[in-house]
Amino acid sequence: MNSARFRPAYSLVLLAAFGLRCINLSGRPLWYDEAFAILYAALTPVKMIYGTVTPIAGAGASDVHPLLYYFSLHAWMRGAGSSPFAARFLSVLLGVLTVALLWRLADWVFDRRTGLAVALLAAVNPFHVAYSQEARMYALLAFAAVAAAGGMLRALESRGEGEKARPSFKWWALYAAAAALTLYAHNLGAFVLIALHLLVLTQRRWRRRLLELAAADLGALLLFAPWLIGVLPGQLGFVQRGYWLAPPGAGEAVRALMLPLLTFYEPAPSWLLALGLFTGLLLLVLLITRAARARSRAGWFLWLCWAPLLLLMLVSLWRPLYLERALLPAALFYLLAIGWLLARGGLPRPLRVALVALLLLATSASLVNHYTYARFPRPPFEQMDDWLQQRLSPGEVVLHDNKLTFFPAYLYDPTLPHAFCPDLAGSSSDTLARPTQEALGLFATPISQTVTPTVGGVWYVAFDRTWVEYRALGYDDGPNRAWLRAHCRQEGPVSTLADLEVYHFVDCEAGP
Repeated sequence: MNSARFRPAYSLVLLAAFGLRCINLSGRPLWYDEAFAILYAALTPVKMIYGTVTPIAGAGASDVHPLLYYFSLHAWMRGAGSSPFAARFLSVLLGVLTVALLWRLADWVFDRRTGLAVALLAAVNPFHVAYSQEARMYALLAFAAVAAAGGMLRALESRGEGEKARPSFKWWALYAAAAALTLYAHNLGAFVLIALHLLVLTQRRWRRRLLELAAADLGALLLFAPWLIGVLPGQLGFVQRGYWLAPPGAGEAVRALMLPLLTFYEPAPSWLLALGLFTGLLLLVLLITRAARARSRAGWFLWLCWAPLLLLMLVSLWRPLYLERALLPAALFYLLAIGWLLARGGLPRPLRVALVALLLLATSASLVNHYTYARFPRPPFEQMDDWLQQRLSPGEVVLHDNKLTFFPAYLYDPTLPHAFCPDLAGSSSDTLARPTQEALGLFATPISQTVTPTVGGVWYVAFDRTWVEYRALGYDDGPNRAWLRAHCRQEGPVSTLADLEVYHFVDCEAGP
């Protein structure tokens, strides 16, 4: 097949991938995780290491994430700056590179027509677009996991000349380096690597392949050894003390069917969820039946999608680790199977046209929802800071109920007198360890130490859902709001901005 006629199409697809990932890149509000990442990456590497690996008595390491992304963002921001656009642009580039990797992998496994279909699906995929626009490590995780899968699959299929042909060591070397990169990007990347290992058992001469894989794994472990030996045990202790994640239930299982179609970071309207579920079920049935009948390699990618997801669900019944955004690589592997189904799956033309129409509708609606969403956890913090600047009197403070509103508001305007209250000690949300606060130079302060008679007034900020969460923990009112009501006088009604609530308290008295 002539590849020249595909080159303009590939260029347009990559250009579309880049454009979709740049839409509203600076306009979408930052949220807590992104603000933390930007502030953390602005530190020196020594401070980042201290704020991550320093042990806490009986609680493991201070933070749960490896440092590769923060180090990468640190180097990136030194040249590009630390604005939301600049910080997020690193993820944009990683996202576009991942689309290119998926195209090359599909081109090799199937053919150029399927490669083009997969590249187009990945370019517009809402799940991947969303995390290619975040200043977080998930675009890096996806890039590394796809590279690891490509290296292993190419190595497994290497034949060379003659029966005694040697395996392609360059592909095993690629797998080893990318596997280490996957683990350094996110600890949950291990579930993708487990699925890849189990896939080896389906290959011809699998015993020989296992020996080759063991040698490649040794290289990956040597690269990952500093973190594996020195830090990972402490991070496991961090999770064991009670992390914020809950065990997955029926809702997560249903949402998993739609991961390749929608992004659930922003709540979707009910009609879009219904469309996504119907399309997801139809795709799954068609893929299973068609791949089995054709004995296609699309089965590889069905496995690489669903095995990590199901393994993570099973483990999470014992120790909650299920995190949808860490399943981004699994969703991308699913796109390889979907691309094969549309390009080479032998679907009747009317069914293929209907399926493309469903995918187009679900994708377009999900992208619009993603670009325009501005509520929890990413309401318009920058506008709130501007609003407060116009109303703040000398001697007043801006007090945040917790870190979720403090970090983005502080990043947008550090000149405001921001302060934040600690999370409830021992709760699942108590995740900002003292060494991490010391590294950042930003400390949670008990309300009685922040609000004193010398304070001219308090602008108190909280999400409107905060009170529901406190009631679920057995409180009649939020402890901090209750303290303010007991020791201060509320002036005027509550002001709202999206789902942020801002209270103004004055005439505060000392409290215990």
